[in-house]
Amino acid sequence: MNNPGCYLQYKKKPEAAIRLFCFHHAGGGASTFYPWLEYLSPKIEMIAIQLPGRENRFSEPLRNNIKEITDELSKGFSIYKNKPFFVFGHSMGALIAFEFIKTIHQLYFLYPCHMIISAAKAPHLLSPIRSSQLDDTNLKEQLKAYNGIDECILNNDDLLNLFLHIIKSDSSIYENYSFSKPKPFPFDILALSGTDDQSVNQEEILAWSAYTRGKFEHLSFPGQHFFIKDNQKTILKIINQIADNFP
Repeated sequence: MNNPGCYLQYKKKPEAAIRLFCFHHAGGGASTFYPWLEYLSPKIEMIAIQLPGRENRFSEPLRNNIKEITDELSKGFSIYKNKPFFVFGHSMGALIAFEFIKTIHQLYFLYPCHMIISAAKAPHLLSPIRSSQLDDTNLKEQLKAYNGIDECILNNDDLLNLFLHIIKSDSSIYENYSFSKPKPFPFDILALSGTDDQSVNQEEILAWSAYTRGKFEHLSFPGQHFFIKDNQKTILKIINQIADNFP
């Protein structure tokens, strides 16, 4: 496993033709994407983004400012600019991926070949999520409604307190976010959503179409906010097909 800062590479694939950068949800970590290795095409080298303050970066302070996050990402990106790439972001990860793309283009004049966003409102429709200001009881109930907290965490007070601390910090990323509209991107965008996701509606998902002058596509899957778990194989098949479209 190669781990240069926020870029976590579970399996090196020097022969891969394209890289996939994956951005995790609030309260999550890069390990969300570890099971993907089994199903990804040999053509794809996956790089999972790991925000500080969790998993292998647990000893580092949490960050709740998206510019600080993208600044770190941009500094570490230089070793990856030798191959085409595309991005996947789920929920909060979609917003970070969006700002990552803007920053990488400003510094390196590079764009991804494709962007896949999942369970996320278009950036201009975001309103501050005040989860960081909720007490633990109300926050726990909110997370249950999203089906976003494992039973093993719910039943362990120490793990639960740690998780709530991380989710509050991550939620404040939204509260501190200042939107700046870019010109429409030259690459295609695929938006994924869950039929029973109460956190984002179809209008908010379809609004991502304003960010591309290429092709926009929307696919809906059965499930709630974390529908990507139950539909993992299908979604990875789609990701592999996207990679096959590039030489």
